[in-house]
Amino acid sequence: MKVDDYRLLATLSEAKTLRKAAEKLYISQPAVSQRLKSIEDEWGVQIFIRTKKALYTTGVGERIIAHAKKVVDEERLVKDYIAANEGAIEGKISIGVSSLIGYTILPDILAKYLNDFPNVNVKIDVGSTKEIIANQGDYHLSIIRGARILNKENELLYSDKHYLVTPKDVALEDLAVIEFQADPDYITHIKNYFEARFNIKYEPQIFVDQITTCRELLRKKVGITVLPELVLDGLDLDKYHIEEVLVGDKPLTRDTYISYDKNVLMLPQVESFIDLIKKDSINDGN
Repeated sequence: MKVDDYRLLATLSEAKTLRKAAEKLYISQPAVSQRLKSIEDEWGVQIFIRTKKALYTTGVGERIIAHAKKVVDEERLVKDYIAANEGAIEGKISIGVSSLIGYTILPDILAKYLNDFPNVNVKIDVGSTKEIIANQGDYHLSIIRGARILNKENELLYSDKHYLVTPKDVALEDLAVIEFQADPDYITHIKNYFEARFNIKYEPQIFVDQITTCRELLRKKVGITVLPELVLDGLDLDKYHIEEVLVGDKPLTRDTYISYDKNVLMLPQVESFIDLIKKDSINDGN
């Protein structure tokens, strides 16, 4: 099979319809249908079940689609490698990053990186850790918090402490409890700490999926919340009670990892970025 055939299968798997796949590939719908039939004939199996509304992958089709995606990814890596090795370090790098890192650490890292490698084009996708993991195939590397990605290289970059932050001039009973929607273990640690600290039931009123939103709600004196050390910069600390959150007698921390496939290290622009952010994490004492 040709690489274009594998690309067709991967696109059909994502698009779910012949029409959408045809639009993405800039070919006619009948041409897509005909090529799909030829591919299925070559494999001797049905890869998709066709209905009026959508395409559904068969059991054996799932295996073939997974193989197709690997072929397409390898082709992209080889092309990126060729582009990056035509003289100075250049080419493209795509990064998926959790929102907190995109807001705090990444801008300084990118400034240093682009100063050293001005010919590299950088694509950044910012989202929750769950979103970044779900779309990991779109990135050369991912920077996520509180989790590792299976079957990837995962290197610890930062491990930051967390603090309970309360406005000084508002009574506790007048403040809503703001909860950042993280993994269950993290929430449980905060719940246990809160109930032991205040001797009241932990009952969040506001649930937020971005830690920077928690910080802005705090600045507006809407409520009380727990913030990582990374976002305390910029707060007027004279206006808040700040208390380290403990799990037993140890500080509550959350880890940040950089995750990637080993084969992306063949791309100089990717290897250079990984080296830079790892060096930065060491300099920060993590």
